[in-house]
Amino acid sequence: MSYELRVSYKLQVLCILFLASCILHLASYDVPAVALDERYKPLYDELSDKFMCLCGCGSTVKTCPHEQCGFAIPFKKELSERVQKGETKEQIIKYFIDKHGEKILSSPTKKGFNLMAWITPFAAIIIAGFLIKKVINKWTVRQKSEDRSQKTEVVEDKYKKMLKKELEEFE
Repeated sequence: MSYELRVSYKLQVLCILFLASCILHLASYDVPAVALDERYKPLYDELSDKFMCLCGCGSTVKTCPHEQCGFAIPFKKELSERVQKGETKEQIIKYFIDKHGEKILSSPTKKGFNLMAWITPFAAIIIAGFLIKKVINKWTVRQKSEDRSQKTEVVEDKYKKMLKKELEEFE
């Protein structure tokens, strides 16, 4: 067996051992799981996606990337307890809003001033579209009128030359 092949096999074995140790290392993390009855899981999943994680990651509680998050882990535990007690979705949402304020919601409520947060982006897009259309129309009208005036001058010059030539020949 050649030297290059032996080195290649050794590198492959080392890579496999490295990957295996990485997998074992990641598997050894103790990620606290929320014990939840299967019948409550759909409500729990829906609600955990409605609340923001307040650790600063900018994710929802359901998708917080921190394995040992100081906010998401206790929040998930409290949420699962409330879901398993049989509280309704509205009761749970109200409880957490009262506890943390509206900043806990992943999307603003569709009431009062928060309604502006829902309407403004769509209104801005529509208004911007109309303004862009108006500007484009002005540009195209101006361009068309300039093109017409240039074309008429060219045509007039052409016919003036022809008329002048014919008048000279006629005399």
